[in-house]
Amino acid sequence: MKNRVDWTDERLGSSVYEDMISVLISRLHPEAQRIDGAGGDGGRDVQLPLPTGLEIFELKRFVGRVGRSQRAQIARSLKRAAARNPVAWYLVVPIDHTDGELQWFNDLKAEYSFPCIWRGKTWLDDHMAAHPNLPRYYLEGSKEVIYDLLKQVNDEKAALTRGVPELVERVRALKDQLNELDPHYEFGFGIHPDGSVNITVTPFYRGVEKDRAITLGGAFEFPDTEEGKKAAQTFEDAFNYGTPATVPGGYIKDLKFDVPLAVSSNYETGGLQLGAAINMAAEQLHAVLRIQDADGLVIAQIPLRSTESTAGLRGGELKFVDLTCVMNVTTRFDVPTRRLNVHYNFHQPENCLPGVLLPTVHFLGQMRPGRHMTIVLNGHEAGPPIEIPASEADEFSDMASLLRLLADIQHVSGVYFAVPQGLSSEEMRSLNVAHAYLTNKVVTHQWSETSFHTTVEGLSSPNIRRLGMEREVRNMWLQSPLVVTLGNEAYTLGVVRRVMASVCVKRWPKIPENATPDTEVSIDLEPGSDASVSVSMVSTGGLS
Repeated sequence: MKNRVDWTDERLGSSVYEDMISVLISRLHPEAQRIDGAGGDGGRDVQLPLPTGLEIFELKRFVGRVGRSQRAQIARSLKRAAARNPVAWYLVVPIDHTDGELQWFNDLKAEYSFPCIWRGKTWLDDHMAAHPNLPRYYLEGSKEVIYDLLKQVNDEKAALTRGVPELVERVRALKDQLNELDPHYEFGFGIHPDGSVNITVTPFYRGVEKDRAITLGGAFEFPDTEEGKKAAQTFEDAFNYGTPATVPGGYIKDLKFDVPLAVSSNYETGGLQLGAAINMAAEQLHAVLRIQDADGLVIAQIPLRSTESTAGLRGGELKFVDLTCVMNVTTRFDVPTRRLNVHYNFHQPENCLPGVLLPTVHFLGQMRPGRHMTIVLNGHEAGPPIEIPASEADEFSDMASLLRLLADIQHVSGVYFAVPQGLSSEEMRSLNVAHAYLTNKVVTHQWSETSFHTTVEGLSSPNIRRLGMEREVRNMWLQSPLVVTLGNEAYTLGVVRRVMASVCVKRWPKIPENATPDTEVSIDLEPGSDASVSVSMVSTGGLS
């Protein structure tokens, strides 16, 4: 494997080395964050926030051997880094250690509880070979080549729009050359059936604009129509808050594409698409959305998980999702006016358990006029409380009542099923009855008639013979499954026992001539002098 970097090259000063290796680490770990060392880097040039903890990279451009002075610098950097409680610390230096240097390093890292790893010349050579556009850009002057290629792309793109199909391969070749040379961005080109050509520029990692920014300028004209106003607002928001935007080609009169050099070029375009200006901080936020009454009492609260953070000239947007992923929340901060806007969107998924949906739906059911909403970030309220306008609280409150009913039934019975998409009045009645049986020790009500099944042989049992012989039987009980049918599905929720205070036989079964002992018959019953019945659960599979 050829080593493309002479680490003793005079062009490779400390700043160039740090720039190049920082980009390498960002290419290996797109979530990495580069630290500006102007005010002291705290023992870290690059840090990588992970769910497992903070990993820190210290970049040292030493050559030759690691002597007394270099060892003192490394020790100081490691001590400062340790104050940040990292889970790992990496020394990246273009030197492969000797046995003596390794012994010194082992003694040094023994003072700390987290792993300390030496990434030396061999490690750097391997990754420079795997990312050859890094030394080409930082040491071999490919910046100017990239600019020339971009000018060629524009010339070829103009020819393509005039219908010169043989230029397609040349455009693809230019794209491949750009991607071989540029370590910061990936270039893409597409030719649509209508002959229009689009150029895409995608950063390899977050924060790339700090290493090499690409700027756009030009003239835009938005018509005074609903669509034009919406496009203009979206385009303005892209710069103010870092949100994505698409500008149709008809609204673009001129577009200037500035590569990070001293020169720029104008480009013909069929449209402009701006991606979100992603900020790194979202993963580190712990968010809570609260609803409070006029006295500041918390009525409802729900935790949120941050998904994306964007930043622009006036402020930024934070996007969240609740822990069940059924509600998306977007907050926009406008710094000059100190205003905070919160927008939410709820969607009910199919095949979701009621207990999963309940916390979010209950929260939405509490969003009523006269109350206020606040968002809490890392334990601190972000902006003043927001007054809640008229909302769909009643609808969500009704939905929360149903979910609570279903969740109770499932919790006690141990029988879980998805939230039904729709319920008839009869299904709702059976759910209410089942809920009453499951959540109360005894339910007492009046009855008018019932029946139970037995066999011909069973009619001769003492208890049933007594029922047929006596005019009225007191405290007779029957056991049967508690079944709820929802749509085409029947759910057995347990076994209920009905104790009837007074029972009379309404109709005794007629025995068919060809009956066998196992032939099933039905006995119809009606109340005697007392029509009350007490119902209780005998057994369930859940937590009673």
